[in-house]
Amino acid sequence: MSDNAVFSAARVANEDLSAWLPDHSVIVENGLIMGVTPTSQLPSEISSSHTVHDLGDVSLLPGLIDAHFHMEFGASGDTSHAWSPTASKVNIMHATDNMRRNLMVGLTTLRDLGTRNETAFPVLRALDDGLIPGPRVIAAGATVTITAGHMWPFGSQADSVDEVVTAVRNQVRLGAKVIKIAASGGRGTPTANPRKAQYSAETLKAAVTEAHRSGVPIVAHTLAADGIRNCVEARIDHLIHGKWYQRDAGGGLDYDQKVVDKMAEQGQWVDPTIGSALLNLDAQKVNPDKSPTKIHWAVGADVPLEEHMENYTRMHDSGVRFTAGLDNGDLTNSTACSWAYVELLGWDNWSAIRSATSDNAEALKIDDEVGRIRPGLVADLAAFKGDPAVNIRELFGAQSVVQAGRPVKLHGETLI
Repeated sequence: MSDNAVFSAARVANEDLSAWLPDHSVIVENGLIMGVTPTSQLPSEISSSHTVHDLGDVSLLPGLIDAHFHMEFGASGDTSHAWSPTASKVNIMHATDNMRRNLMVGLTTLRDLGTRNETAFPVLRALDDGLIPGPRVIAAGATVTITAGHMWPFGSQADSVDEVVTAVRNQVRLGAKVIKIAASGGRGTPTANPRKAQYSAETLKAAVTEAHRSGVPIVAHTLAADGIRNCVEARIDHLIHGKWYQRDAGGGLDYDQKVVDKMAEQGQWVDPTIGSALLNLDAQKVNPDKSPTKIHWAVGADVPLEEHMENYTRMHDSGVRFTAGLDNGDLTNSTACSWAYVELLGWDNWSAIRSATSDNAEALKIDDEVGRIRPGLVADLAAFKGDPAVNIRELFGAQSVVQAGRPVKLHGETLI
């Protein structure tokens, strides 16, 4: 097959991801987008130099990007192997399976935010060497956390400033392209308290300084309001979850507008991870008798979802920008993040589409490579049935996927 190709579709996203170009074609050469033109204006002889693919009545978008992935989490929803303190070859098998599975739904770039080093870096090498198929992956490897802190079974435990700096350096040495640090406890770790900060602002500042010295961004998990305050003071690049839990078990939220204003001023991104919340609501509609998710001992009676959504709306209205990430291993439902921005936060559909494409690319600082259908960028493309600009839920399960100009799925049929 020629390295040059044309991909024609009934609807092609414009460069700004704000409208469709009807009956247009994307011209690709050597893995890069060379042009976008009305299909009727393609040169008559182009089939002699390019392989022409008519994708049909689909909506063609840039390849999707998920900003919060855990490669070794199982597709079945079983994560026990990932949370085991002992590394296993099964973890690598799950990670390998997730790579192919996620690419086939239209995800061409993933940011992995917490996978044991024994899994993450061998899998990355296999991707780079072409031994397994999968998206482009920007990986943190092991999360930096306190002893017995959030994600400790597959994290890098560090308590003092010196230990945290050493942990950051070690991740960079292993090949991490982003650092993940747990600024508060989390729900998945019984020994950690989601309502309490794990690191002081001073310790987080040391981690930021060390990550940036190596040219690597740093993101922080935080559910606690105190953790958010420390992250903003330390100028962490991205905040994950940002739930604003006050310190007392069973208490409510401790939203702080002054902190949010500073967050916006400093250009710090937030990943609300609310796609999972929407999927849980969907599951409850199907099965109202389903047992609710077990509440962490420190959270107590959970805060109503509406209160979290009100805070996220206030944050976004204040100028804080959001990434889109499902916080899972199997990202078949990754686009639920975009659905949630429409259905839970009231965004317009194109804004939600941008969250999974150009916004994530900008946040991950790869927008000079991917995230839009624009000449000069890598030809990562995903085609969807229907029109997600009208019905956001039609942003789901790509029918065709193109990775760096190479079709890996066409008309529902996988090619690799």
